[in-house]
Amino acid sequence: MRSVEPVSLGWIFRPERADNIGEHAGKPVRFAGTTADESGQVELVLTDGTRVRAYRHEVVPG
Repeated sequence: MRSVEPVSLGWIFRPERADNIGEHAGKPVRFAGTTADESGQVELVLTDGTRVRAYRHEVVPG
């Protein structure tokens, strides 16, 4: 069995979003949900405890 290395993730803000969560842009991600809702977004928990919904393409290594 191959060991799994932890991956550092970051959340990037997309300016076209109109839900006023831009102040959280670029914050590191503690947890990313695996199941997308009907709009294609997953739940993220940022390292400061803030919960946001984001599209998978907004979560990048970093």
